[in-house]
Amino acid sequence: YPCSDRYPVLIARADQAALPRLYAMNLDLDGIERASDGTLLVTAFVSPAEAAALSKAGFDYVAIPNEGYNSYLAYGPSSMAPVPWPTYAEFVARMESLETAYPALVNLTTIGDSTLGVPIYCLEISDNAGADEYEPEFRYVSTMHGDETTGIEMTLRLAELLTASYGSDPALTALVDGVETWICPIYNPDGFIAGSRYNANGIDLNRNYPDRFTDPVDDPAGHEIETQVFMNFGYAHRFVMGANYHGGTLVLNYPWDAVAAPGDPIIATYAPDEDLFYSFGYGYTSRNPEMFASQEFEDGLTRGWEWYQIYGGMQDWAYVYRGEHHVTIEVSTIGSPNYAQMDDFWEDNRQAMLWWMSQVLTGFQGRVLDARDSTPLPAEVSVDGREFPNYARTDPTVGDYHRVILGGDYTLRA
Repeated sequence: YPCSDRYPVLIARADQAALPRLYAMNLDLDGIERASDGTLLVTAFVSPAEAAALSKAGFDYVAIPNEGYNSYLAYGPSSMAPVPWPTYAEFVARMESLETAYPALVNLTTIGDSTLGVPIYCLEISDNAGADEYEPEFRYVSTMHGDETTGIEMTLRLAELLTASYGSDPALTALVDGVETWICPIYNPDGFIAGSRYNANGIDLNRNYPDRFTDPVDDPAGHEIETQVFMNFGYAHRFVMGANYHGGTLVLNYPWDAVAAPGDPIIATYAPDEDLFYSFGYGYTSRNPEMFASQEFEDGLTRGWEWYQIYGGMQDWAYVYRGEHHVTIEVSTIGSPNYAQMDDFWEDNRQAMLWWMSQVLTGFQGRVLDARDSTPLPAEVSVDGREFPNYARTDPTVGDYHRVILGGDYTLRA
């Protein structure tokens, strides 16, 4: 198992009340399902020391195959599959070809390097790529876990569709004209190249962000290099909405990911924008027939904590510390499926991805300017009566703010 001494196990627990004990052990949990007899089956990645601690604490568990690494061996770039996954270099070449073909629409940039010094690339797609404009910023990110790769292909195909359709498809042209879109297909290049869930230091990057309960100071210091790169990327922008793509099941997971400190009783708690997250989430899953028909999650949706709690996840950090309405989308039941199936996955996700992206143009928007000379001002705009997090930050260069919200009457405060 590359990059880490952790391996997957299945832990049997009789009921929900036992979960806080598992959370208190700070394991890398990866899912919970209910067996036919009602027993909870918890998937986790554990080190030998953590496995010994499980046994000492009285938990029954069994090691299971590492599906992510097995898929990498079967379908990855070095596999003998009839159509293997492209290499990291081949994916980068696709991104570079987009910038070459559409220089006015595409700005390919390196936002930083991985632990092993591999560039982390993002594509900016806009009618004036590289310029700050009075328009909302949106992002799609994929493959925080290096062995969950379907989102790489989905996000790159979206970029290719938007650019190829510009000027010929009115709806897609309007998206490019009206939104500053950022697409980051390979968040964890070291993990992708190695076929590992983890980064080169053996860290789960979707458990590495500041967190309300375990690490409340919003400071990149002390976090993994990749986390610092994406935190600084977030500080440099005013993302209104976004999603990060994973694999392992079919579900759209929205905040909160955690509602209690590790070991504390879990009390049902809902995000201030619960109604919006549910409405927008339903809009995505209802356009993805396989996800919507999920037998495990009603309508293909879940609040993160109702499935299982995680700490240090990207979506809660983005929502709490940046005011970004961000979700996690598990897009394939296998982390890295056969690459020959990507046409089917694209067919399932294309309309849903476009719809989700288009919602960034809803809600309200405006500018905060100096009354004396109309100079743009850095500001926060909040909605009276809403609990924290409840703000939209202006772009200090343009002064514009954008806030997605369901229809209604609101009082704003700048």
